[in-house]
Amino acid sequence: MKKILIITTSLSLFAFSFAGEANLKLEKVNNNNLNIAVNSEEDVYGLQFDIVCDSKISTETVTNAFSKNDPRSNMEVHSRLREDGSIRVIMFDLTGNPIVTSNNTEEVLKVVLNEKSLSNEKINCKCNNIVVAGEHGESVPAYSTTTEISLPTESKIKGNYPNPFNPSTTIEFDLAQENAGNVEIVIYDLQGRKVETLFSGMLQAGAAQKFQWNATSVASGKYFAVVSAPNGFTDTVNMTLIK
Repeated sequence: MKKILIITTSLSLFAFSFAGEANLKLEKVNNNNLNIAVNSEEDVYGLQFDIVCDSKISTETVTNAFSKNDPRSNMEVHSRLREDGSIRVIMFDLTGNPIVTSNNTEEVLKVVLNEKSLSNEKINCKCNNIVVAGEHGESVPAYSTTTEISLPTESKIKGNYPNPFNPSTTIEFDLAQENAGNVEIVIYDLQGRKVETLFSGMLQAGAAQKFQWNATSVASGKYFAVVSAPNGFTDTVNMTLIK
């Protein structure tokens, strides 16, 4: 509770002059998943805003979007579902690291909404009551935009990056509606031996599905990831680990 009070206080500070502004970009991946990116002309050290949808939400999950090897993955993210169905979100780092550095656009949060409450609805959401804190707690003027990501018409692996890599790489692929469902991502070596099941579970259709493979425990060499999905979809990407 003490941490929340600290950030609430700092986000309430107001400066008399501003050098830049920030934009919160809410991307609607599908009816249940939202991504929030931040573009700012100033370093951003704290965020507070409300997610307001045109349909009342019953449950939600808000997490940071940083990879596990990114120091910012330890940032504090607090969310609260309010009686009106809106979601209050607060994000900050007590160690003093910026969430986003100036003149960059980065995805910082992922939001998963309750699937049952949204079934058969096309829900629209937006960010309201935005407060952005700069380096010294000063308020950075902010506004919000909303975009809806078109679902891909075909499933395919878009690649992995970086490649070559050490020790982690991100595998990215599109998943069309016909292939949504139980998806499996398996890593193999050049001899065709299974190294690791990276993911096995349900996925909704969407563009730019991303999964990170940490290869710390395996030797340098060539590996490949196989993505399998319903209705016979299979695709492969070759990866090179150099230690």
